[in-house]
Amino acid sequence: MPGRILVAYYSRSGHTKQIAERIAQVAGADLEAIIDPTDRSGLLGYLRSGYQAYRQRTVEIGPALHDPSAYDVVVIGTPIWNMSVSPPVRSYLARELGRLPAVAFFCTCGGRGGERAFAQMARECGKPPATTLIVREAELARCDAAIARFSRDVAEALGPVAPRVERDDDRREHV
Repeated sequence: MPGRILVAYYSRSGHTKQIAERIAQVAGADLEAIIDPTDRSGLLGYLRSGYQAYRQRTVEIGPALHDPSAYDVVVIGTPIWNMSVSPPVRSYLARELGRLPAVAFFCTCGGRGGERAFAQMARECGKPPATTLIVREAELARCDAAIARFSRDVAEALGPVAPRVERDDDRREHV
């Protein structure tokens, strides 16, 4: 049986969601939206988000639908706010600390901050990522090759997968 992959992400504007869905489709992964009940719309929401990210705050998030410990790799996606990981993703990492298997990170951003956010994420979950992907806003429409490479790297992080042993029962036709 191939390794199981979970893609967990938070998205304010929809960009991170778009990339998460594409990664999950290419990698054959399950998808987990990190739910943040905070109103982050408009200018006030944007400013609040940047301030909380700068201060490295955690926030209340909704319950998870998937148990990350049931997967071989968890891919975690965040938008970059004020050159930092978003508070909902920071909260997810804190909540799931000790339950995360191998991890890989991706982010969406307007310009810079991805590497800094990845370092923060690695500190929060206590392990380095197997691979990372930064997608800048200007690259959203043309990042399929980068997503394919990233997904391949995530699959390689699973290591060798034992071949499926076929039993005689499996070969019989069922009527």
